[in-house]
Amino acid sequence: MAIPKRYVVLSAQQVDPLSWFTGPYLPLALSGLIFVSGTIITLTSWSTSERPWLQVAGLGLNVIAALLIHVRTRPLQRPIGWGTGALVLGTSTLGLILSALDYRGTELYLNLWWGPAAPAIILICLSPHLPARKMWVLGSAVTIVSVWASMAILYPLNDYVGPVMTAVMIGFPLVVATASSTLFAYSLVSTMLPMLESPSRVMVVGQQARDDAVVELEHKTLARLTARARPFLEGVLDAGRVTPEDRALAGQLARRLRDDLVTQASESWLDSVASASRLVVVDPDRLARHMSHAQRTAVLALLRAILESPETDTNSLMIELRRSPDGSTAAAISMDLALPEGRRIMHLAPYYLTLQTAVDDLEFDRDRLTFRIPPRD
Repeated sequence: MAIPKRYVVLSAQQVDPLSWFTGPYLPLALSGLIFVSGTIITLTSWSTSERPWLQVAGLGLNVIAALLIHVRTRPLQRPIGWGTGALVLGTSTLGLILSALDYRGTELYLNLWWGPAAPAIILICLSPHLPARKMWVLGSAVTIVSVWASMAILYPLNDYVGPVMTAVMIGFPLVVATASSTLFAYSLVSTMLPMLESPSRVMVVGQQARDDAVVELEHKTLARLTARARPFLEGVLDAGRVTPEDRALAGQLARRLRDDLVTQASESWLDSVASASRLVVVDPDRLARHMSHAQRTAVLALLRAILESPETDTNSLMIELRRSPDGSTAAAISMDLALPEGRRIMHLAPYYLTLQTAVDDLEFDRDRLTFRIPPRD
């Protein structure tokens, strides 16, 4: 059976952002592990090292790489991609090479060397934030470069370890980290995505909000339409006869009611929501009409959550829909939500998670949320 593409192109954080919003300190903790373990090993082998400052520099690069992951994966940051992943792993690999240059020509025990373990730990740091496909490609590249560079610098270490065993001992931590990180990313996404995309989970957050909004709009529309006709009909009933003036007024009322009905029919569901709130809708091509039921539900639930927050400047809330060349719809929601970062995340995270299951390329900056609606078959 073919593996669905989304299982290897989505990261654990994209599929389950709520969990990773509340536990973002994995890179920070592992950077401390790299620093402590590397420092202990460096101090232990200080007398056998020819240029100890290279060990310090190599350790510093790996700690910087882990800290960079921590900074780039903070809440409301854009998802990291190929560039950040390559930069972080390249920095860590450079630290390994500096350490190998220091140990060149010495009696180094590979099982005590911190060098290969550091990029392996960096790979683990990246595993919740990169898709399985990217983890496999970047991990394989780092493994090949690290083994080749270390062999070129260090071999031969002694007469008892041959080239094959040397390569295996250097590459083993990296191979294990690459395989486990890739499997972790794939297994979590492939398990969570079907659960989140099931109808019961997609509809649970937004269905009640949508039903309440529809009922409220219907009541307001009915009241607006009958407010004009009811007094006229009551007057005719009380008079007991229809005059020419009544016929002329009835014609005017009929035209007004028809115009209102035509206007309402030409509006999208998003325009109806905007008419009942301070939401600004920019949808010149009427693209909201083509959204699926699940997409409408998720978007409406998110808009309601923003509008109902007392810290929201409702005059600043705007949703914009534009047609893309590939037939998809590019959407953006702009807001001014005066909440601290942590409270903003916890307030919007359930609705963000629901919307994630219905649209593609969802990204959340501080005051702007963007996503893409694929073309419907």
